Amino acid sequence: MKLGMLCNCSKGGDPKEQLSPSLVNRAVMIDELLAPAGIRMFLFSPENVDGSNSVQGYRVDGHDFVPDHQPIPKVNANWTYGTRRLINEGGMGYKRFKRWVRENRIEIFVPYEFSELVSNKQKTYDALREYDESLHPHTEDLSGSAAQVRSFLERNDLAFVKPRAGNKGNKIFVMRQAPEGISLKYYEDGSQRLLSPLTIDAALGVIDIAASQKRYVIQQGIESLRYEGAVFDVRVVMVNDGESWHSILETRLAPRDSDLSNVFQGGSIQVTEDLFAELFGEDEGLALGQAVRDASHGVARHFEARFPGQLMELGFDFVLDESRGIHLVEVNAKPGVAGFGSENKIFDWKAEDDAYYEKWVRPQVKHLAAFFRDKVERAAAAA
Repeated sequence: MKLGMLCNCSKGGDPKEQLSPSLVNRAVMIDELLAPAGIRMFLFSPENVDGSNSVQGYRVDGHDFVPDHQPIPKVNANWTYGTRRLINEGGMGYKRFKRWVRENRIEIFVPYEFSELVSNKQKTYDALREYDESLHPHTEDLSGSAAQVRSFLERNDLAFVKPRAGNKGNKIFVMRQAPEGISLKYYEDGSQRLLSPLTIDAALGVIDIAASQKRYVIQQGIESLRYEGAVFDVRVVMVNDGESWHSILETRLAPRDSDLSNVFQGGSIQVTEDLFAELFGEDEGLALGQAVRDASHGVARHFEARFPGQLMELGFDFVLDESRGIHLVEVNAKPGVAGFGSENKIFDWKAEDDAYYEKWVRPQVKHLAAFFRDKVERAAAAA
């Protein structure tokens, strides 16, 4: 039995070098966990699918990825960004690919319909309002009008202007209203540029240059609680083992001069329980952590009701305001592996970090393996 994994692994390349730590770690660890059940991982690029029943790819062999040509598995995981572009540019075309998948009863997790929903921040906001109108900050498609921006800044002097599809914290504008005018800070590839003071029209002119190639949303800003002078968020990775959801928490601490805690913009990973205990004390910290977990489980069940049996993983980013209020600011259909599992590949792990891998990475991968074992065994029984 095989479990497929869609990824951008080009012919003749080395997936160990080409793929991110999140993909490499999932492939190696899930293969190790499922091998005793007779299920092995097979990686392939969707751009190599040509409508036949087999494809060139790589089978996992311990820590190695061995070139191989195999039948396309009936059950496949997809944690890669940009597969739609790959299929359109080098493959059979996205619409044809989706039709071919459906006609051949090939399952892909995350389903494309859900990935398309969550990759659109405006649609995500609309979906969350059906669950809880107050949980997600108010969000609108950016119209480019001064009246729209003014309406956001009148609420609490802070607004975020983001690409409508996720972009690892890149190309984000943070607008603040100050007595002397608007301050506009732009984030790209771990660096930031501050322009101040500006009028609203001047700020929109700057944004328009970046937004000409992408669709943007404007989101109500939340004045985040700070730890040692730095803002932070709580990333919750929700994992479904096929029967129930599990929550894994980590905290991402921003550099002191940054509004963004994204690791790709210089943020660092912290243990949520330790940070909460230091900020709020043991009891209040535990209660606040549980409140974040409760909100995460509620949202996961809300999305699962729309896609029953199809979701194995979700990423939620929460910000806490100065009154301890909880705000869900991002939803990710393809979160990275929790903690250091998104930064370091398994063959580069250091022994002194074992406790962190046991806390974050191994539980997540264990639940994923259980989810996919159930799917593969069901598909085999139905064949």
